[in-house]
Amino acid sequence: MNLEKPTRSTRSLALPAAGAAIVGAGLVAFLLGRGTAPPSSNATPAAKSTHQKENGHEGGGEENSEGEKTGDEHGTEEIKFDGDATQTAGVRVAPVAYRPQTSGVAFNGQIAPNPNGVVRVASVVPGRVMQLFVSVGDNVRQGQTLAIVESRAVGEAQSAYQQAAARLQNARSNYNVVLQQARAGVFSRAPLETARRAQVEAQADVRAQQVALRQAQIALENARRLAQSGSFASPALEAARAQSARAVEAYRSAQAALSNGEASVRSAQNELARRRQIASSGGYASRPVEEARRVLVAAQSARAAATSEVSTTRINLNRARSLTAEGLVSQRDFEAAQQAYETATARLETAQADESAASRELERQQKLASSNAAETAEVSAAQSQLASARADVRTRRAEVARAREEVGLGNLALTRERANFRGNIANRREISTVEAGYSSTRNALLKARQTLSVVNAAYEREARIYNQNLNNIAQVQGARSTLVQAQSDLKAAQTALRLLKSAPGGRANVPIVAPISGVVQEREIAQGEVLDADAQLMTLVNLNTVVLEAAVTERDMARVRAGSLVKVRVDGVPNREFAGRISTLGTQLNRDTRTLTARAFLRNDGTLRPGMFARGQIVTRSGGSRVLVPAEAVQDMEGKKVVFVPADEPNTFVARKVEIGDTQSGQTVITNGLKPGERIVVKGAFMVKAQAMKAELGHEH
Repeated sequence: MNLEKPTRSTRSLALPAAGAAIVGAGLVAFLLGRGTAPPSSNATPAAKSTHQKENGHEGGGEENSEGEKTGDEHGTEEIKFDGDATQTAGVRVAPVAYRPQTSGVAFNGQIAPNPNGVVRVASVVPGRVMQLFVSVGDNVRQGQTLAIVESRAVGEAQSAYQQAAARLQNARSNYNVVLQQARAGVFSRAPLETARRAQVEAQADVRAQQVALRQAQIALENARRLAQSGSFASPALEAARAQSARAVEAYRSAQAALSNGEASVRSAQNELARRRQIASSGGYASRPVEEARRVLVAAQSARAAATSEVSTTRINLNRARSLTAEGLVSQRDFEAAQQAYETATARLETAQADESAASRELERQQKLASSNAAETAEVSAAQSQLASARADVRTRRAEVARAREEVGLGNLALTRERANFRGNIANRREISTVEAGYSSTRNALLKARQTLSVVNAAYEREARIYNQNLNNIAQVQGARSTLVQAQSDLKAAQTALRLLKSAPGGRANVPIVAPISGVVQEREIAQGEVLDADAQLMTLVNLNTVVLEAAVTERDMARVRAGSLVKVRVDGVPNREFAGRISTLGTQLNRDTRTLTARAFLRNDGTLRPGMFARGQIVTRSGGSRVLVPAEAVQDMEGKKVVFVPADEPNTFVARKVEIGDTQSGQTVITNGLKPGERIVVKGAFMVKAQAMKAELGHEH
């Protein structure tokens, strides 16, 4: 079959090159024509070449000077298939049309899994694989149990949690017992008694300061009255003498009281030693009661003495009032007598309070004696008495110091008043002195009231502590500390279980669940295998999205950009084209292939698998519409590019010469020889070419 009239040189070059192809095509055509009619003397069994009856000849075409057959410029020799041989050969005809032409970079590559969809499942605990629920290739959903691991570490953590819970229960029970014992126990009343004595002393100090304030107010009023009458002359000197005398007397009384207090301390020390000796010999029976009675008698005696002192000072006060009315003594003497009476009254109140306390102590000792309380109560009482005596000594020493200071101040005042008397200083200074005394007394009263408020609060606190039986603070705090430590241990055990993906009270089996939905790509464990912590169990791959890894040559690298459209075909899915866009470009060329890896994400409906070979085109530029045909539709015949168009008869084709342009992504541009709408063989063109060569070989024979 001839498309054009070739020259002798062209024919001589084409025949050797096409020999091997003709032999191969003849074999294919022979296989396709085995089921057709028997061969004739001038044709093959599968096809028969005919000549257009333009010149009235049926046996062949017009011969040229070299004996070759010729036709028109599109080819006039028909290629005919018998029966359903076209279907057997896979020949398919379709019309051609204008299609947008794109230019780009052709590539080869492969399908890879999406890195964001690959998860390596590991065990969080060491142990043994007891059950496996999935195999390689299984589809799993997120949260599905993949395996069960029996872990000794979880069992130990469960045991530690149970031990911590038991320790917490014991610590809580111990704390409750200690708290109940502290509330029900008999503890020393020394802190309460000390607070009570401090309260009584503060109350007495407030009363004394109130009396002193009233006296200072009276003295201020008298001084102002005397100043108005101009009577300050010798009275100030007399007052200074009286003040000095009172200071000396108070100093002597304070010394006497200090001596008595020191004697009381010695007596209390002896009494404490005696009680300890009696306690060590176990000789206490009714001794605390007798001692309480003795203290009560002493308190009664003190109260009687205070009552006698009040009577004496009252008589002196009445006498001073009478003498003052008669003008035989000065107003200062009357005020001194009045102050002595009020001081005696305050002491009487203190003695009465001590008597009341002694009476309560006697009642308490009687109750303790009737209930067979521990003998240490007597020792504690003696210790309390000794502490009280020592506190009284400290108070008396302070009073002696104050009295000594008062003596010094009285002497200074007497010396000053003598000088003032001799110098006849104005009454203003006297008024100022009295006012200063009044202000100082008022400040002292305010301070005493503040002290009383603090002491009352301390007493109330000690009373609450005593009433609630919370004196044994050390034991309660120790039990509470143990309880807190047990609570911390329990929390630590709970945290350890949570890290091991277990719950308190659970079993030692730990389920391994799927973190994502996907396919089991690898399984690296077997049932019964022993694992370490963080051992990799299996790999899950989510194939909803896969990655195209395209190899871009070094010369095409500059034309490819992130975001470029990519068209992909894979051999495993021959009739589909997948599209995506370049997401990333590699930063380094492959040293062996000198290519750069471009990656694109492709949506996958399950047809694409990692490892598939892929090829396609990365679109770099879009052009106008051109006539495009599949690259396999264009065949080489005698050095020309041809396509096969259907003839008028069924299963008959004619070769047509065409001019082609670029071929990209399996599509070839036809620049001349075809028009849109014309039908050509788009699949199986090589089989049509083989059939034509077979017919030509038949003519040659």
